[in-house]
Amino acid sequence: MRHAPYIFIVYVSIMWSFATNGYALPAEGIVTAGSASISSAADNLIVTQTTANAAISWQRFNIAPTEAVRFIQPDSHSITLNRVHGADPSHILGALSATGRVFLVNPNGILFGSGAQVNVAGLVASTLNITDSDFMAGNYVFSEAGSGGIINQGTINADHGHVALLGANVRNDGVILARLGTVVLAAGNAITLDLAGDGLLNVTVDEGALNTLIENGGMIKADGGEVVLSSRAASDLLPGVVNNTGIIQALTMENHNGVIRLLGGHQNGAVNVGGTLDASAPNGGDGGMIETSGAHVRIADDAIITTHSTQGKTGTWTIDPEDFTIGSGATDNISGAALSASLVTNSVTIYTDPGSDATVPGTPPVSSLYTSTTGNGDIHVNEAVSWTATPSTTTLTFNALGDVNINEAITATNGNIVACCGQNVNVDAAVTTVNGSVLLEAGNNVNVNAAMTTTDGNIALCAGNNINVAAEMTLTNGSNIPSQSLGLTPGLLLHAGTNGTGPGAAGGTVIFDPLIPATVTKSSAVPTSVTINYNPVSYAAPTDYSPDFILTGGVALNQHMLVFPVGGKTYDGTTDVTLTALQDSPAGVGLVAGAGSTAAFDTIDIGTDKTITFTGYTLSGANSADYALPTTCCAPIVGKTTGSIIAAPTPTPTPTPTPTPTPTPTPTPTPTPTPTPTPIPIPETGVTPYEVTPGANTSGGAFTSAYRNIGLSNGASAQFPQENTWIPEVIPFPIPDQLSSLARPPVSFTPVPDAPYTAPIYLPKQERE
Repeated sequence: MRHAPYIFIVYVSIMWSFATNGYALPAEGIVTAGSASISSAADNLIVTQTTANAAISWQRFNIAPTEAVRFIQPDSHSITLNRVHGADPSHILGALSATGRVFLVNPNGILFGSGAQVNVAGLVASTLNITDSDFMAGNYVFSEAGSGGIINQGTINADHGHVALLGANVRNDGVILARLGTVVLAAGNAITLDLAGDGLLNVTVDEGALNTLIENGGMIKADGGEVVLSSRAASDLLPGVVNNTGIIQALTMENHNGVIRLLGGHQNGAVNVGGTLDASAPNGGDGGMIETSGAHVRIADDAIITTHSTQGKTGTWTIDPEDFTIGSGATDNISGAALSASLVTNSVTIYTDPGSDATVPGTPPVSSLYTSTTGNGDIHVNEAVSWTATPSTTTLTFNALGDVNINEAITATNGNIVACCGQNVNVDAAVTTVNGSVLLEAGNNVNVNAAMTTTDGNIALCAGNNINVAAEMTLTNGSNIPSQSLGLTPGLLLHAGTNGTGPGAAGGTVIFDPLIPATVTKSSAVPTSVTINYNPVSYAAPTDYSPDFILTGGVALNQHMLVFPVGGKTYDGTTDVTLTALQDSPAGVGLVAGAGSTAAFDTIDIGTDKTITFTGYTLSGANSADYALPTTCCAPIVGKTTGSIIAAPTPTPTPTPTPTPTPTPTPTPTPTPTPTPTPIPIPETGVTPYEVTPGANTSGGAFTSAYRNIGLSNGASAQFPQENTWIPEVIPFPIPDQLSSLARPPVSFTPVPDAPYTAPIYLPKQERE
């Protein structure tokens, strides 16, 4: 492996930081959030937690070889945060176990020694801090990396769970096990964890740190789960480094495909791949996914990388650098021999696309990671690649921002070759497949300057501009076109000029060297044809390509002139557009929008010659067989044309009407105040109840009381039909049969006009007049 020279120095400094501390059980623990109790006896310490989450602050947190710390928690999802506020690193040399999950945060460093035995539902060991408030709220945001590192030399087991080691420098020399779970080694200055449940864990390195380093020299196993090694530097000048010399295994298990990701950062990160990366499926199912991404990715010749499946489909290995060179030079990314060996059991995809890291949700999540544009985004094949895939087909895919330059031969048996690029595909060395197909698509030109030979497969060459054929092309199909035909049109497809807008040489076309005809042979009933889609000089003068071919066995030649749909609209803030006609209106052909058809601009912005992609449109008419729509050949397969979005006209302002004068309101007369009734004098003595029997005194009888209060009891009622009736107080209904106590302060009452009012009342003493 090629390692940066400072890496060993960093590792030694990490080890030195652990050499000065004594060992003892965790000490001086204080519960700062949630509910938990701490007890210890001899060499054992027990934390009993009664809430789902709890946080404890410790002066120090160590476990000697003969000691054990146990966390008793409500369930496997419970979490205990253990924060060390002292100045010493933590030494875990004995046993650590938990019902649930344990977070250990120590900015001074954490060492799991060679005798450490950790058995938990989940473990997070971090030199980055997390606040109690974030922790209790479920916001697992770690920041401000301490000076210490994290080293594991022991055995950490989290079955169906997760293990996350977070810091600026993290190294594993021991064993980490997380069956059907997730293992994360992440370096940075700010890291966010998302506990997705079921053992899955998503990680985002939000902010880089200086000289970040992730190294695995031990064994990491997460069968049916995911392993992520991610390092991000704080400066584009100082790389985030990921080194693997050990074994990382994530086999397919219980229909869960394993995922392995080594991520060095998309600006100046370095990923050095040695040892073993194994996401295979030896016990059934499809192979998993391996991704090695960074600005600089180097693969050791002795690296073992496999996504092989014995019964299903082989998985994929994605390599994502800034530029990529296949060769044996000191600065090359992988040798031809190493790539050839990997292709026996893996489909390999090499990306050099621009953009930012992004995570695509899934179970487990799959990342789509891209590199920066500080390089050209080119891929160079500078050393021969040759393989025979077994037992299932594998595919070598080049996906480049810039050019794909095939400078040395590529030979595949039971294998496919795919190149999709933004600029040119230059075939300057032989490309040969047996029981496999070739797909080359360029945003500009496909230049065939060396022989292309395919037996029992298909060839598709697609270009935004020209396809230039200056070498022999030979396609021979026998009795079988295998499944590895990439879904291409059977036989030979040449599809040029998709960046054009109509007929004319400037639009791009297919150009043959007249002295080197292409040979296509069919020796069975398997459908095989030659299809050419091109831009003609004019629709009235189609090109005759038949002299450029030697066709045997009944191979048909199908020629189609490209026609471009017309699309445009007034700006409305969306990308949607409707295609209604064809550019230049060729005779005898029309555009048909099928059910579910779509068309959209690439952006919502105003402009001309903007790219439109479309699906679901077809051609109809008497001459439709002579034409074809421009489409892409690499996924996603969509139609392509151009159109304009014009600015919406400025609306004529509506004149502001003259306001109608507001009439002066008529003053509202001041109401005459209601006179206050004269209070009835209260006698000083002689309060005697006056009995009123039900049914009596109901025909206009009048009661006059010399006292302030009047009322009724024992079910009697009184009606007051007059407006000026005044009752000083009404006792709430219903009243008890016994007499109620008198209320001295007067209470005014206004009856409903001209309507009887019935209320329970009580007369303390009656005076008839």
